[in-house]
Amino acid sequence: MDLLTDFLTWAWPRHLNPLSWYVRPLFFLPIAYFCWTRRPLALALTIVAMLTSFFWFPAPEETDPAMAAVLEMEKELFTDPTWVTWATLPLIPALIGSLCAAFWYRSLGWGLVVVNGGLALKIAWTVANSGSDGLATLLPLGLAMAVMTAVVVAVARWRSLPLSLTGRRDTDRERAPAAAR
Repeated sequence: MDLLTDFLTWAWPRHLNPLSWYVRPLFFLPIAYFCWTRRPLALALTIVAMLTSFFWFPAPEETDPAMAAVLEMEKELFTDPTWVTWATLPLIPALIGSLCAAFWYRSLGWGLVVVNGGLALKIAWTVANSGSDGLATLLPLGLAMAVMTAVVVAVARWRSLPLSLTGRRDTDRERAPAAAR
């Protein structure tokens, strides 16, 4: 237990680095790509990288008071869990799983709905639980929403892929060589 406590004592201040806040949601891009290309090992490594990215950067010399308040709220939820913690914690893997399913089944539209809806809910949840300090998540998560949407729309146009909610099905006809049709 001491090893875990020591690790968290070392890692938690690094989570206050603003780069950590901006980088983490951008992992949705490679997650989407590896689901689309159906590369489970790369997907798993990307998810591990996303989960560990909160301590990649050094602890900042100056901390944003709003970011510190948000992280203190999150720390309290994990150290003294309430029904809110237990009710909302499963939403994180549900978001990642839904994102993976949307892109695995080749639905760019659902992928955007999941990402943008999930990040918007994270902003709303943070504001609801930490007041106006929660607005500190608005810029990093809003920027991630804009980047993800721009990239998906650009790729869809470039590759002539539909932005529908139905997705593309890999049928035998689509996989068959043109000469066999």
